[in-house]
Amino acid sequence: MNYKLVFIDDNMREGNDNPFVRSIGKFKKEADISVFTDPQKGLNFVIENLNSRMIVFVDCKFDGYGLQGINILKQIREQTSLLYIVMMSANAISQIAGLDIIEMINEDYIWFFDRNNGTVTDACNLIDKICKLWTTRFDCVLEEWIIRHPEDADKYAYKELGGKSYTWAEILTELRHQTAIGKVFEGMVNDYYIYHFINS
Repeated sequence: MNYKLVFIDDNMREGNDNPFVRSIGKFKKEADISVFTDPQKGLNFVIENLNSRMIVFVDCKFDGYGLQGINILKQIREQTSLLYIVMMSANAISQIAGLDIIEMINEDYIWFFDRNNGTVTDACNLIDKICKLWTTRFDCVLEEWIIRHPEDADKYAYKELGGKSYTWAEILTELRHQTAIGKVFEGMVNDYYIYHFINS
Protein backbone atom coordinates (compact mmCIF):
# COMPACT_ATOMS: atom_id res chain seq x y z
CA MET A 1 0.00 0.00 0.00
CA ASN A 2 1.73 3.18 -1.21
CA TYR A 3 1.11 6.55 0.40
CA LYS A 4 2.62 10.01 0.72
CA LEU A 5 4.55 10.84 3.88
CA VAL A 6 5.04 14.61 4.23
CA PHE A 7 7.23 16.47 6.72
CA ILE A 8 6.77 20.24 7.14
CA ASP A 9 9.53 21.45 9.46
CA ASP A 10 11.93 24.40 9.12
CA ASN A 11 14.59 22.53 11.13
CA MET A 12 14.89 19.75 8.54
CA ARG A 13 16.71 19.74 5.22
CA GLU A 14 14.61 19.39 2.09
CA GLY A 15 14.85 16.11 0.25
CA ASN A 16 15.78 12.91 2.08
CA ASP A 17 18.95 14.41 3.56
CA ASN A 18 17.65 14.62 7.13
CA PRO A 19 18.87 11.64 9.24
CA PHE A 20 15.46 11.23 10.93
CA VAL A 21 13.60 11.22 7.61
CA ARG A 22 16.21 9.02 5.93
CA SER A 23 15.90 6.45 8.73
CA ILE A 24 12.11 6.40 8.43
CA GLY A 25 12.51 5.95 4.66
CA LYS A 26 14.60 2.80 5.24
CA PHE A 27 11.77 1.23 7.23
CA LYS A 28 8.89 2.64 5.18
CA LYS A 29 9.89 1.87 1.60
CA GLU A 30 6.24 2.08 0.47
CA ALA A 31 6.13 5.76 1.45
CA ASP A 32 6.73 8.54 -1.07
CA ILE A 33 8.50 11.02 1.25
CA SER A 34 8.54 14.80 0.81
CA VAL A 35 10.15 17.37 3.13
CA PHE A 36 9.31 21.09 3.17
CA THR A 37 11.12 23.70 5.25
CA ASP A 38 8.82 26.48 4.05
CA PRO A 39 5.41 25.98 5.73
CA GLN A 40 3.47 27.62 2.87
CA LYS A 41 5.05 25.34 0.26
CA GLY A 42 4.31 22.34 2.44
CA LEU A 43 0.70 23.40 2.94
CA ASN A 44 0.28 23.99 -0.81
CA PHE A 45 1.63 20.49 -1.54
CA VAL A 46 -0.79 18.91 0.93
CA ILE A 47 -3.81 20.80 -0.43
CA GLU A 48 -2.85 19.90 -4.03
CA ASN A 49 -2.60 16.20 -3.10
CA LEU A 50 -5.71 15.68 -1.00
CA ASN A 51 -6.81 12.90 -3.37
CA SER A 52 -3.82 10.84 -2.22
CA ARG A 53 -3.48 8.66 0.83
CA MET A 54 -1.23 10.79 3.00
CA ILE A 55 0.24 11.28 6.48
CA VAL A 56 1.55 14.75 7.33
CA PHE A 57 4.03 15.54 10.11
CA VAL A 58 3.86 19.27 10.93
CA ASP A 59 6.17 21.21 13.25
CA CYS A 60 4.27 23.30 15.80
CA LYS A 61 6.57 26.34 15.57
CA PHE A 62 8.28 27.90 12.54
CA ASP A 63 10.93 30.55 13.22
CA GLY A 64 10.72 33.59 10.96
CA TYR A 65 7.43 32.60 9.33
CA GLY A 66 3.98 34.06 9.85
CA LEU A 67 2.42 30.66 9.17
CA GLN A 68 2.66 28.37 12.20
CA GLY A 69 1.75 24.74 12.79
CA ILE A 70 -1.71 25.57 14.15
CA ASN A 71 -2.42 27.66 11.02
CA ILE A 72 -1.44 24.76 8.77
CA LEU A 73 -3.59 22.38 10.80
CA LYS A 74 -6.62 24.67 10.63
CA GLN A 75 -6.24 25.33 6.90
CA ILE A 76 -6.03 21.60 6.17
CA ARG A 77 -9.09 21.00 8.35
CA GLU A 78 -10.99 23.63 6.33
CA GLN A 79 -10.44 21.37 3.28
CA THR A 80 -10.87 17.92 4.83
CA SER A 81 -11.31 16.19 8.16
CA LEU A 82 -9.96 12.86 6.85
CA LEU A 83 -6.25 13.61 6.51
CA TYR A 84 -4.00 12.14 9.22
CA ILE A 85 -1.83 14.84 10.79
CA VAL A 86 0.98 14.42 13.32
CA MET A 87 1.95 17.62 15.13
CA MET A 88 5.64 17.70 16.14
CA SER A 89 7.44 19.74 18.77
CA ALA A 90 10.72 19.68 20.66
CA ASN A 91 8.64 20.50 23.75
CA ALA A 92 6.30 18.15 25.58
CA ILE A 93 2.66 18.72 24.76
CA SER A 94 2.07 20.16 28.24
CA GLN A 95 4.61 22.93 27.49
CA ILE A 96 2.99 24.14 24.27
CA ALA A 97 1.49 27.59 24.65
CA GLY A 98 -2.12 28.00 23.61
CA LEU A 99 -5.02 25.61 24.04
CA ASP A 100 -6.11 25.63 20.38
CA ILE A 101 -3.51 23.17 19.20
CA ILE A 102 -3.89 20.91 22.25
CA GLU A 103 -7.65 20.74 21.77
CA MET A 104 -7.22 19.90 18.08
CA ILE A 105 -4.68 17.17 18.84
CA ASN A 106 -7.36 15.42 20.86
CA GLU A 107 -9.59 15.24 17.77
CA ASP A 108 -9.75 12.26 15.42
CA TYR A 109 -6.93 11.89 12.90
CA ILE A 110 -4.53 14.20 14.80
CA TRP A 111 -1.57 12.95 16.86
CA PHE A 112 1.40 14.48 18.68
CA PHE A 113 5.05 13.45 18.28
CA ASP A 114 7.68 14.59 20.80
CA ARG A 115 10.78 15.36 18.70
CA ASN A 116 13.12 15.35 21.73
CA ASN A 117 12.09 12.04 23.24
CA GLY A 118 10.49 10.26 20.29
CA THR A 119 12.61 7.82 18.29
CA VAL A 120 12.49 6.69 14.67
CA THR A 121 10.86 3.50 15.97
CA ASP A 122 8.19 5.57 17.74
CA ALA A 123 7.49 7.48 14.52
CA CYS A 124 7.30 4.24 12.50
CA ASN A 125 4.93 2.70 15.06
CA LEU A 126 2.68 5.75 14.74
CA ILE A 127 2.77 5.47 10.94
CA ASP A 128 1.85 1.76 11.24
CA LYS A 129 -1.07 2.62 13.51
CA ILE A 130 -2.39 5.11 10.97
CA CYS A 131 -1.93 2.66 8.08
CA LYS A 132 -4.06 0.09 9.95
CA LEU A 133 -6.84 2.66 10.32
CA TRP A 134 -6.93 3.03 6.53
CA THR A 135 -8.28 -0.50 6.18
CA THR A 136 -11.62 0.51 7.73
CA ARG A 137 -12.14 3.97 6.22
CA PHE A 138 -14.66 4.10 3.39
CA ASP A 139 -12.60 6.43 1.17
CA CYS A 140 -9.58 4.11 1.50
CA VAL A 141 -11.67 1.00 0.81
CA LEU A 142 -13.08 2.71 -2.30
CA GLU A 143 -9.59 3.75 -3.41
CA GLU A 144 -8.36 0.13 -3.13
CA TRP A 145 -11.39 -1.06 -5.10
CA ILE A 146 -10.69 1.47 -7.87
CA ILE A 147 -7.04 0.37 -8.00
CA ARG A 148 -8.17 -3.25 -8.42
CA HIS A 149 -10.91 -2.32 -10.93
CA PRO A 150 -9.55 0.63 -12.96
CA GLU A 151 -12.04 -0.10 -15.73
CA ASP A 152 -14.85 0.97 -13.37
CA ALA A 153 -13.29 4.25 -12.19
CA ASP A 154 -15.10 6.31 -14.84
CA LYS A 155 -18.44 4.53 -14.52
CA TYR A 156 -21.24 6.56 -12.97
CA ALA A 157 -21.93 5.77 -9.32
CA TYR A 158 -24.31 8.49 -8.16
CA LYS A 159 -26.73 11.00 -9.61
CA GLU A 160 -28.09 14.05 -7.78
CA LEU A 161 -31.74 15.01 -7.95
CA GLY A 162 -30.65 18.06 -9.95
CA GLY A 163 -29.19 15.80 -12.60
CA LYS A 164 -25.39 15.96 -12.03
CA SER A 165 -23.76 12.55 -12.16
CA TYR A 166 -20.55 11.41 -10.46
CA THR A 167 -18.16 8.61 -11.41
CA TRP A 168 -16.52 6.40 -8.80
CA ALA A 169 -13.27 8.37 -9.22
CA GLU A 170 -15.16 11.63 -8.70
CA ILE A 171 -16.92 10.21 -5.63
CA LEU A 172 -13.49 9.40 -4.16
CA THR A 173 -12.44 13.03 -4.68
CA GLU A 174 -15.67 14.26 -3.06
CA LEU A 175 -15.07 11.95 -0.09
CA ARG A 176 -11.48 13.07 0.42
CA HIS A 177 -12.44 16.73 0.23
CA GLN A 178 -15.38 16.11 2.58
CA THR A 179 -17.80 17.97 0.30
CA ALA A 180 -21.56 17.84 0.81
CA ILE A 181 -21.83 15.19 -1.94
CA GLY A 182 -19.06 13.12 -0.37
CA LYS A 183 -20.76 13.18 3.03
CA VAL A 184 -24.17 12.34 1.55
CA PHE A 185 -22.75 9.40 -0.41
CA GLU A 186 -20.85 8.04 2.60
CA GLY A 187 -23.99 8.37 4.72
CA MET A 188 -26.03 6.44 2.14
CA VAL A 189 -23.47 3.64 2.02
CA ASN A 190 -23.39 3.41 5.82
CA ASP A 191 -27.20 3.36 5.99
CA TYR A 192 -27.31 0.65 3.32
CA TYR A 193 -24.90 -1.65 5.16
CA ILE A 194 -26.49 -1.06 8.57
CA TYR A 195 -29.92 -1.86 7.11
CA HIS A 196 -28.68 -5.07 5.49
CA PHE A 197 -26.72 -6.08 8.57
CA ILE A 198 -29.78 -5.64 10.81
CA ASN A 199 -32.06 -7.47 8.39
CA SER A 200 -29.75 -10.32 7.47
